[in-house]
Amino acid sequence: MAIDTLNDSGVTPSQGGQVRQHSKFWFDDGTMIIRAHEDGSDIVFKVHKGLFIRQFRLPEGTTSGSPDLNSKNAAYGLPVWDIPTELGVQVQDLSALLEHLYHDSPLSSDSPFSHLSSIVRASSPQQLNFPTIHELAKKYIVSMFPSGPSPFTHPAYLEEALALATEYRISSIRKGLFYSLVTTSDFEVDDPQTTASSAIPTNVEPDVVLSHLSSSNPQIKLSPEDLERCRNLMTGIMEYFTPVLFTPPATPHMACTDVFADKWMPLVIQHALGNDSVYKPLETLETIKDIDWAAQGLCGVCVEEKRGEWTQEQRDIWEKVDGWLKDKI
Repeated sequence: MAIDTLNDSGVTPSQGGQVRQHSKFWFDDGTMIIRAHEDGSDIVFKVHKGLFIRQFRLPEGTTSGSPDLNSKNAAYGLPVWDIPTELGVQVQDLSALLEHLYHDSPLSSDSPFSHLSSIVRASSPQQLNFPTIHELAKKYIVSMFPSGPSPFTHPAYLEEALALATEYRISSIRKGLFYSLVTTSDFEVDDPQTTASSAIPTNVEPDVVLSHLSSSNPQIKLSPEDLERCRNLMTGIMEYFTPVLFTPPATPHMACTDVFADKWMPLVIQHALGNDSVYKPLETLETIKDIDWAAQGLCGVCVEEKRGEWTQEQRDIWEKVDGWLKDKI
């Protein structure tokens, strides 16, 4: 982001530092000056007052530093809004908000996460308070992070998304984010053995399962509270799902039960171990449903019945996630 030094600006630095002019949002016909703060310098924007204040509301809890749109700076003859430092507005976030207002990068389903998160922050009641824009940005954040009980995939920036969801109470995506964190990343667990080994059936070597837990996933740093939630979720998943995974299901027909007894290990268990899916119940159950069980010798009635049971198992597990997380914000 290019910012040019503003010489003889007529805007006195608020912290004794340098005043710099934002190179993009400095319009010759602008009707309002906005002053933000970054690294000891003041960054000034010259924008169009009508466009900026159309959806603006005074930030919550602000008693000073609000826009005085009647007084004018002597050098420019324009109102100057000095954004209070306590609002925590980052220049890059303000720039993203202006990019939306000026339709340079309007919010859409194609907006990158970094752009959306900047606008969520800058437009929030805690900062510049653009309610309509804030809700729209949160809507696109929600669409970026789908949820269960069907399997889903999330973008890579789970840690940042969780922090954003916590700060701005985007509660609908937290459950899915925690599930993704547990199933796709390495969070700091003191002793994986105590988390998972007690759930593994006695006829399966614990090391076989534990060697596949988060063996090649990215490291994630979480708050102590979120780390505890991830631990609780991992424990709940392993204690509940491991017996389901390692036990061939029974059927009303002996012949079909024998098919499961014969095929479960090579088609289900070994596949789950080989694909790091032991602790991914939604994905593993979907894989089990996709197996051509009729080709393996299962009758049509049992195929339909078991697929229905596995789908219900996905729903049941997704409901249980709430209890395992014990998540309250």
